[in-house]
Amino acid sequence: MSDFAFEHTQFPTTGSEVDYDLSHPLGDAQQQALRELLYGQGVLLFRNQSLSDEDQTRVLGYFGNVLIEEGGHREISADGNLGSSGLLFHSDLAFTPEPFKLLSLYGIEIGDECAATLFASNARVLNRLPPDLRACLESAMATNIIPPSQSERLVAFENPDFVPQTTRPAIISHPVTGQPLLFICEQQTARIEGLPKSESDALLEALFAHLYAPENVYRHAWRPGDLLIWDNIAVQHARSTQRQGVKRRMRRVAVADKTFFQLCPQFPPDDARIAAWGAGGRLELA
Repeated sequence: MSDFAFEHTQFPTTGSEVDYDLSHPLGDAQQQALRELLYGQGVLLFRNQSLSDEDQTRVLGYFGNVLIEEGGHREISADGNLGSSGLLFHSDLAFTPEPFKLLSLYGIEIGDECAATLFASNARVLNRLPPDLRACLESAMATNIIPPSQSERLVAFENPDFVPQTTRPAIISHPVTGQPLLFICEQQTARIEGLPKSESDALLEALFAHLYAPENVYRHAWRPGDLLIWDNIAVQHARSTQRQGVKRRMRRVAVADKTFFQLCPQFPPDDARIAAWGAGGRLELA
């Protein structure tokens, strides 16, 4: 434990707002306190920041390896990456053996009525599940696949072997804290293994109802200068639909050991299908 502590205000659902200027480097005790706070809260919001690309990269570097190339470090906008459509709840790259560890977004240009970012806690929901529903998960395995659409639930129950997909326990232990987490999401989870489609679908729908209930979701209304940092394993995120003509330009920085293309060698870095999918289109896998 660090002797230094960040003053913060906890949200009713998941996450906290922290009153601190991140434009200057942190000492060792401050870095440790920041890590402890992030892993304890899942989401951290820093308002009124003035951060360069280098500043944001430095801050995320306190947590681990920052991806610089191949989609880990970039600007996103309403008319660029991911388009303007809404995004279903997900954890980035949950369909691979090594999902991204942390993600961050910094608000560069934010217009009125900018699309919100929403967060659902994979940890908090477990304590809110009815005992009989929780019991269904104790030995359950869930399969996540790369979704054909990021804005509609179009994952198929069964998929060819060449499609990027990973099967792991539905309840996992957080790799840093050891905390149990429900690791399924509406965008990428195709099925619960060992169940027929009708039963798997019904179980997933019941779990989604608890995961995305208002009492388990933090909805972030953006302002210019906001920095959000979140734990991609403990928390999943979504985006509301962006209204036409509203400015929404952000800088995204990710912490991970491997890039999308290293984890999904089926796709070369110049694959036009991935570029179209990343801009909000359908991923054609036939």
